[in-house]
Amino acid sequence: MAVVVIALSVWGYQFLKGRNLLKAANTYYVRYENIESLAATSPVYIRGMNVGTVSSVALSDDMKTIIAALTIKGGIRIPADAEAIIISAGLMGGKAIDLRVRQACSGPDCAKPGSYLKGSVKGMFETFLDTSEGGTVDQIKANISDILRTLGDSLTSPTSDSEIAKTYTQLSNLISNLASITNTLNNSMSTYDRQLRATLGNVEILTGTLAKNQDKIANSIAHLESITQQLDQANAGNLITEAKGAVEQMNTTMVEAKQTFDQLSIIMKDLQQGKGTMGKLLKDDRMYDNLTRTTKNLDLLLQDFRLNPKRYVNVSVFGKKQKEYNVPEDDPAFQEEE
Repeated sequence: MAVVVIALSVWGYQFLKGRNLLKAANTYYVRYENIESLAATSPVYIRGMNVGTVSSVALSDDMKTIIAALTIKGGIRIPADAEAIIISAGLMGGKAIDLRVRQACSGPDCAKPGSYLKGSVKGMFETFLDTSEGGTVDQIKANISDILRTLGDSLTSPTSDSEIAKTYTQLSNLISNLASITNTLNNSMSTYDRQLRATLGNVEILTGTLAKNQDKIANSIAHLESITQQLDQANAGNLITEAKGAVEQMNTTMVEAKQTFDQLSIIMKDLQQGKGTMGKLLKDDRMYDNLTRTTKNLDLLLQDFRLNPKRYVNVSVFGKKQKEYNVPEDDPAFQEEE
């Protein structure tokens, strides 16, 4: 009875640890730097199938790695290049080992019981989203790409009646117009570039000239500053008062000149209207004719006085009788007026 009880206890203990003593099994070892809370009795899977358990975990002698013992069911041959990956068994926690095998092995390609396998650790996100080639992430990407491609074709099709398709068409036209505008600007910039280069060359020449003549410019500024200081030191108040008086006097002169011009304008207006002697002289033809006739007669009188002075002046000391006046043959007084 005692032997049976002891045997049942050992068998039950091993069974609780995931090892069935009644079935054949092989043990493999994996070395990890961090087991992420992996414990004994954690399951071992191959493509999701439970093929064994973690029989024990122990710290290595150098305390740099942890060695996990994997008990795999008998009859399952493990390839030598298999990789024991620690994964998360569920969202609530718990760890398991996923044996990644590429293909079945035979002969020397299989790992011998008691040998070490390659080990690695995956986080929770990597566990539930397989990032390997052809894994869950690639499938999700492919599905999302197909959905987006279908959605894009339906929304951006020219024959679609959706507002997004219309907006896409308008946006495409806008981008085309912008491309045309940029091409035009690019062609125009060649001309503007030459003009800009010429302008920059002129600016460079100007700045060079200013740099060469900076001493003269500084002297001019100094002279201007000296002049302003002299004006500041001078009696500016008297100058302003005198200038103000001169301006007032000029204003008075301008007013008087305006009055004079107004009077002169009145006189010229009267002359134009024929008022007064001068106005009549300018406007009355009879006065002009009379003046012309009087001038002509005066001229004839002076001419006759020159030709016959004795007719007008007779000086006789002894009372000599005056000779008779003979009218000249060509007397201008009796000539017809032209």
